[in-house]
Amino acid sequence: MSNRLTLLKAIRCFGNPDARPDYFELYSVDIVLHGYRGIGPGLESVKKFYNSFWQIFPDARIEIDELVEEGDVLVVRHTTTGTQQQVFMGISARGRKIELPGISLLHFRNGQCYERWTCSDSLLLLNQLRG
Repeated sequence: MSNRLTLLKAIRCFGNPDARPDYFELYSVDIVLHGYRGIGPGLESVKKFYNSFWQIFPDARIEIDELVEEGDVLVVRHTTTGTQQQVFMGISARGRKIELPGISLLHFRNGQCYERWTCSDSLLLLNQLRG
């Protein structure tokens, strides 16, 4: 499967609560995510992060706004949406919807992402949740 198709499958799984365990097929066991606080290297740390994220935003989805592929690198401009259902960064759950734009750079090896750099607008996220 091409890296592009691997990513597209993972994005579909991300937004489907029943298929979310399959989302992690995107990543190698030694994955390193940059741009997120508190996520250590390795797949187990990434799983812990996303499982917590999905508890807070159970309807979370990712829309791809633009995708560029160059060899084993994908650059994705994306928008994450969801509805807050649990406390997040000290902000109580009030059912507020989020729309968070971001950009990610994914490096692939043997059909799996082993390193990802992501940048998103955290201030926008906090402002949306605080309302």
